[in-house]
Amino acid sequence: MITLINHQGLKVVKGIQIQTPAPPIGLAYIGAFLKKHGYSYTAIDACGEALDQKLPYDNDKQIMIQGLTTPQILQRVPKGTKIFGFTWPFSHCWSLVEKMVSAIRKENPDAIFVAGGEHPTAMPEHVLKTGLFDVVVMGEGEETFLEIVRKIEANETWDGIDGITYLDKEGKFVKNKPRKRIQDINNFPYPDWDSWSIKEYIKYRQVAGINLGRSMPILGSRGCPYACTFCSNKNMWTRRYIMRDGRSIVDEMEYMENKYGVTGFTFMDSAFVINRNKTLDFCKELIKRNLNISYQLPSGTRCEAFDEELIFALERSGLRNFAFAPESGSEMIRKVIKKQIKMDMLFEAIKTTKKTKMTVGCYIVIGFPEDTEQTMRETLSLVRKLALIGVDDLNVAQFTPYPGSPLFDELLKKKKFSDNLDELNNLISFFSKDNSNSYSESLNFKQLHNWMLWMFINFYVISFTIRPWRLVRNFLAYFLKDKENARYMRFFNEVFRLRRKWKGSDRKYL
Repeated sequence: MITLINHQGLKVVKGIQIQTPAPPIGLAYIGAFLKKHGYSYTAIDACGEALDQKLPYDNDKQIMIQGLTTPQILQRVPKGTKIFGFTWPFSHCWSLVEKMVSAIRKENPDAIFVAGGEHPTAMPEHVLKTGLFDVVVMGEGEETFLEIVRKIEANETWDGIDGITYLDKEGKFVKNKPRKRIQDINNFPYPDWDSWSIKEYIKYRQVAGINLGRSMPILGSRGCPYACTFCSNKNMWTRRYIMRDGRSIVDEMEYMENKYGVTGFTFMDSAFVINRNKTLDFCKELIKRNLNISYQLPSGTRCEAFDEELIFALERSGLRNFAFAPESGSEMIRKVIKKQIKMDMLFEAIKTTKKTKMTVGCYIVIGFPEDTEQTMRETLSLVRKLALIGVDDLNVAQFTPYPGSPLFDELLKKKKFSDNLDELNNLISFFSKDNSNSYSESLNFKQLHNWMLWMFINFYVISFTIRPWRLVRNFLAYFLKDKENARYMRFFNEVFRLRRKWKGSDRKYL
């Protein structure tokens, strides 16, 4: 008997950061793959089954837990479960997973506990040495997890399974050879959303990005070919980028639209627009079907593939919102973090995009180890230029070392933090004034926080002064049509509406 469990969510209730748990697309894919190969499983969605329930988080008043309590989770665990599967992409969720798995393991000491996802892939030895897990799936999980299940069913050892790590009988860390990437993702079964409270996620509009109405996540590609040093993508997916055929993606969109009555999709890809021709084929297929749906790309998007033909095809196909990711205004910083981007191409792509009705944002990261007052001034100059040429939204984030990224490994070697994960618990609240972490050699956290606020102020003052009609139009759309046409409208909705309801009582609609 197999049980897959999604951990609870974390909700920020103070400050300017927005944190919204999303449907567990990784577990939904694992579940669908198991069913395709004849295995049934039980799904416990500790977040989605109680989206209106709040719980305290380690005495931190800025963050709350969203979802089931540990006793409620234990009540849902089927007796006789032989294999438990867990996955979590973000390191700041480790404390949730640790407490949940510890309780489940005490009740099921003879079961096999399997971990997977971005964080376990990045720190498998730490995850295993807690004693909570028996094996870690490295990278892409469907084929590897299925092979683990088959080995356990046949009472065979798993020492020959590619793509796993475990501790041997002497307690030594063993890392098997990597599993080859899955090539044919066009014929993958669709995520098994029926098992994962997807109707609740849709009802509560619990997805990344802006509110597109009744929306759900989708995955059009896997991996990213670039090598930014602050990103853990290479560790999880290697640098091979694989995109589904346009017809395959649109088939899934049409299926989900008919089944769940959704009108929007959020692409959870690391980088969706890489292959220009395949992206254009996707747009043409979606336009041809005339599904009357919209979609967004909340992750940072590369600009190299953008030209006028593709940009207008993206608009016609229903793309509403996306963002480029220049990261820094300093050429030196971009070179250090291996952010391969040509700024003239970025500016040209933005200017062409502003001929459409799509909203475009930009992601900025400050506080890299090499950042200085000078690089901050260069980034501020970029922020002002982005506002002048018409970018709709800006997101400024403080650099945080993601496990699995080259920068994390470098800072760990320099002993800027320990590997016991205690310091990783506060990554979610890096916008907080109470956070004292800075990884810059020249700037402390207070200075970075002030630079962040000053960049936001500069961007939005310039933007709203030059184009005040945008602000009026977006507020009218929000109040009259309940639509968020820009990310700052999501921030407005979060701070002035949702958080008040979230704080109001023990059980409130988000």
